[in-house]
Amino acid sequence: MQDKLEDFIKNNKEQFDTETPRAEVWNKIQKGLDKNDKATGNSTHWFWKVAVAVLLIAVAYLGSEKYFGADVNKESTAMQEFKELETFYTQMISDKKTKLSEEVETGEYFSFLEADIQSLDQNYEELKITFESGQETPQLKSALVHLLKQKLYLIEKQLEILEETKSETSEGVSSL
Repeated sequence: MQDKLEDFIKNNKEQFDTETPRAEVWNKIQKGLDKNDKATGNSTHWFWKVAVAVLLIAVAYLGSEKYFGADVNKESTAMQEFKELETFYTQMISDKKTKLSEEVETGEYFSFLEADIQSLDQNYEELKITFESGQETPQLKSALVHLLKQKLYLIEKQLEILEETKSETSEGVSSL
């Protein structure tokens, strides 16, 4: 039945096209089409604005997490590394100082060594405050470790001098 109706319309199409609607009807149709175009355009435009905003927020979040998150991790790792080095050198310095104090009688302790160690300690504390206040740069960490190494070196050299003095004294006593 549907096919017969379609065939009839196709065969008699020319008879149906004889009438044309008034201009007012076409204007109303045109206005309706314009409204549909604007509504479709606005909704699509709105959708793209939201999509771009979401994309920018996601990129900003991921970028900031990568950039700032990595720095926080690096800073905490730098601080951990420094704390480990500080503990290591402080323990060695403490051991050497104990050994030095056992070797030296109180009256024979050299005042220049104490002054040098005090100067190194003062410089170390100033740099450490800067380092812990958020300026955890590799150069600053290296300077702090260098000061600890210098302190250790001074104490070790003093122990070597004492050992040489003891051996010379013992050789002098044995040769008499």
